Amino acid sequence: MIVADERGALAHRSSFFEHASRLHERAPDLPLPDGGRPYPDQAGHLRCPADSPPLSVCKDALAGALAAFLSGRRSLPELHDDLRDSRVPHWISFAASLRKVPGLTPDRAREIGVWLVRNSTDRTPVAAGLALLARTGRPEDFPLLRTIGLLRLFGPAAVKALKPIPGSATTLVWLAERSTGHERMTAVAALCRLGDPATLPWLLRRALDGRAVEGGLARQVAETVSLAEALEGERVGDEVLVQAGRLLRALCQPCDDSGALSGYADACRAITAFARHAGLAAPTLDLVASVVTLAEAVRTGDAFFLPWAEGERRAVLDRLGRALASPHWTEVVDQARRSPDPRTRWRACWAARAIADTGSPAAAPASYDAVAGPHDAGAGPYNEVAVHVAVPDPLNFSQVQTRLLVDGRPVATEAFRKGPMFDPEHLLATGMLRATATPREVRLAEAHCTEGCCGALYVTIARDGGTVVWDRWRDSGGTVRMEAFRFEARRYADTIARAERDHRWEWPARSVARKLSEHLRADPGVLSRWRCELQTVYAQVDEQDRIRMMFWHPRRPSGGEPDDPWLQFEWIIPLDPGDAADLGEPCDPADAGHPTDATDAGEPAEPGDAPVPGDPDPADRAASLIERLRRTDPRTFSRVVGGSPWHAERLGYPWPSSCTG
Repeated sequence: MIVADERGALAHRSSFFEHASRLHERAPDLPLPDGGRPYPDQAGHLRCPADSPPLSVCKDALAGALAAFLSGRRSLPELHDDLRDSRVPHWISFAASLRKVPGLTPDRAREIGVWLVRNSTDRTPVAAGLALLARTGRPEDFPLLRTIGLLRLFGPAAVKALKPIPGSATTLVWLAERSTGHERMTAVAALCRLGDPATLPWLLRRALDGRAVEGGLARQVAETVSLAEALEGERVGDEVLVQAGRLLRALCQPCDDSGALSGYADACRAITAFARHAGLAAPTLDLVASVVTLAEAVRTGDAFFLPWAEGERRAVLDRLGRALASPHWTEVVDQARRSPDPRTRWRACWAARAIADTGSPAAAPASYDAVAGPHDAGAGPYNEVAVHVAVPDPLNFSQVQTRLLVDGRPVATEAFRKGPMFDPEHLLATGMLRATATPREVRLAEAHCTEGCCGALYVTIARDGGTVVWDRWRDSGGTVRMEAFRFEARRYADTIARAERDHRWEWPARSVARKLSEHLRADPGVLSRWRCELQTVYAQVDEQDRIRMMFWHPRRPSGGEPDDPWLQFEWIIPLDPGDAADLGEPCDPADAGHPTDATDAGEPAEPGDAPVPGDPDPADRAASLIERLRRTDPRTFSRVVGGSPWHAERLGYPWPSSCTG
């Protein structure tokens, strides 16, 4: 047996398996801290080496190394070193190449795979070992595979190796319980495909851990556990209800383009049953987030267009609204707003704003005119328009959307399901929705990939005397079918003007970002004096303690001219004192944006990047940032995040390792 004969060959070095075992022993019931990082080979691996060979060469190298071992010319430790030295990225698909190697029987593949997974000190041999075990593993390999799967680097590959082995369902549950993010969801997806009845109670109560997941996986779980049927019982436990809320809000999330909601046949049943039970459950912030998200989706999102029975959609909104209006629920939100955990505070403030914005989910979206119900249009010669800004859950990693409703119907969402509507900075701050006598085509949304791939949504807006007309709806593929709408011009102009001025949906960082952007666009000389040009200023929903300013040096790219080098810089500006210590400074000294030519450096950078001081008013905070930009070259406290090594060399800057690849 080759495993026994050569197991000790690499014992003098820490293997990935030993590393995972040690970390697991410290907290046996929890995921490994930071997914097990730093890994044993961390120092020798860049994030994405620029000199990696082409994939075809990589696959030939793998097959050649394994063939050399099988021929007897190389030992197992030498095979390990050959794989390590091949510079093959660990993330490529090994299986197809390795299966073609002559003389590789299933038994031999398993023996080699077990040895590599247990003994390898480099990630590439571990990945090769897992590929060999993907079709050859046995139940006695469960401890090895589940332990290596605790490492974030190998979680999905370990799941792939475990899934075909008879009796692996309980091991997959064990691994899912000790994993997070993509790794946990990979294990959950495997459990759904297995459909082992013994694991259904766990899937119903524990599958999602509260983090954002793809709608396609949420649908898979909902169908596997018969979610609608489980919720239609007379008594539903709080644990099941919380999990149901997570599944349903993932199905309804606006960032999902998988058609998960429309493809879930029991969507109306499940949402209706959830709404019936929600108000009876013990409230938690997570359950509040589910109710707010569902209410938004039913009012102005994709769930509006589900095949609801007569009056059912309104009944769902009424029930969700009553739950949120309950004193017990508002108390939970108020307590969470005082939490020491910043993400809990962000989420609670988001929920409070969403509830206050509409009074309750049953109310019409925040708009600036009376809005007819979806079946009450046509009361006069004109349609009615409303503008609603939909802000997602801060844990959802989605984007703010400008949703346009005509006679209470989210028409843009109806016309285009391939991507979210653009944010207010794009549609409202730029005046794109204003009507003029000259027809103007306005892009309202873009596909999740790109317009060049899956298209974008356009409408033509024009004013004709006392009437504003939206017509000529189109996307790149010519698939949009939407009628023209006519609005009374004065009412339309008032509605759009008030929407442009209304910033109640913003959180503090977003307000500061808006004010800073307004300053810099009104006075480009603030940056041009440092030979810089603004790209954008933004605050992400999931980063409410900071804003990011992106800018070019020496100017915006002109199209790749070889004699016109440029670099892209990012300034991260912390706003929350509790998180300031680890913001504003590059992780690696090589990432710093300091020019190698001292004469181009401007003033010395101010010590650190402390939170923005002074009055919390967004205008005052933005003004203090402008003053700093006036007196100090922003390149001295920002980092290079784009361009090329050649451009960096031409401009006198080191190329950061984080940009390699």
